[in-house]
Amino acid sequence: MSNGFFISTSNRIRSTPFSSRNELAGVKNYTVYNNTLLPTVFKSLKEDYYHLIENVQLWDVCAQRIIEVKGSKSLSLMQYLFCRDFSNISSGKAYYAPIVNFEGGLLNDPVVFCIADNHFLISLSDSDLFNWISAINNSKEFYSEVRETDIFTIAIQGPKSEKLAQKIFGKEIQNLKYFNFIKLPFNEEEIMISKTGYSKQSGYEILLINPNKAIMLWDLIMEKGKEFKIRVGCPNMIERVENNLLSYGNEMTLKDTPYDCGLGNFCNLDSDYEFIGKSALVKQKKVGFAKDIYKIQFDYKSENKQVFFNNLSVFKEDVEIGTATSIVWSPKYGKYIGFLIASKNITNNLNDYYILDKVKFDLLSVS
Repeated sequence: MSNGFFISTSNRIRSTPFSSRNELAGVKNYTVYNNTLLPTVFKSLKEDYYHLIENVQLWDVCAQRIIEVKGSKSLSLMQYLFCRDFSNISSGKAYYAPIVNFEGGLLNDPVVFCIADNHFLISLSDSDLFNWISAINNSKEFYSEVRETDIFTIAIQGPKSEKLAQKIFGKEIQNLKYFNFIKLPFNEEEIMISKTGYSKQSGYEILLINPNKAIMLWDLIMEKGKEFKIRVGCPNMIERVENNLLSYGNEMTLKDTPYDCGLGNFCNLDSDYEFIGKSALVKQKKVGFAKDIYKIQFDYKSENKQVFFNNLSVFKEDVEIGTATSIVWSPKYGKYIGFLIASKNITNNLNDYYILDKVKFDLLSVS
């Protein structure tokens, strides 16, 4: 159920092996992400937020669909597809890696896992990238095997996640570094545990193939996590915006380049090989960037601090100059906060700018 209406599952909207567990935990809202149900609220946005930043949660993030790429030319395919240089990636490493079209427009911002030489898993944000990768693979004659997998991903997130993970998986996980992963046995299956996740509270993502074993692991985590006050949860919008985590489809779209979104550090324009969109990005960097993403805060009288706003017009002297996204009430700031996508010279005389009913706003750092 979402905002008072039901989402009916169909062949176009997939449930997950954990959907029944989400429902038992009292999920209140879903969104659809990669044609898959993704929980967004359990208790309330605010209550879920406080629990996440104080304890540990178990998330069903199977909506992060996984594409597998392997074959003798797979590294070359990855180099051609992505802005980021994969020449130094090795087994057990993960890269955050923007992918753009030929005009430099951002198609996705996946996390890429290197399983072995010429063998990769691509964990997708919300967009259909499978057909794009398959088409490039075939048209450019890389002849790699490209397939959408049935790998299921769960996450444990929160400040107590490390103690919980060590209790379940042992000391092997203790020294796992950020954006690294290991493979461990679980009930006669192999699982992959990565030091990644869509929060800034520390945590892990766990990738599994067998749905029956996945349920067993879910239940084990919930049982072992009782002493850490574990709850079933989900990515939390308040925590995301407070910690400057951008969302593809909200702050980042096909109309933006990585440089518009502050992702220039993940684009290796000085590499000695060509990748899709490289010439467009080189040109943009030379000319300069017209847009930027700002973080804003403002006071707004609302009886319901649980509501949030998206795609609000921002004005300067009655002329629309940008769009505000992911506007949500922040307990940390005691105000509404969100992101503003606008021109780079917006900082001149903020008194001329407003949002909603002539509401003024302040800028916050997004670093």
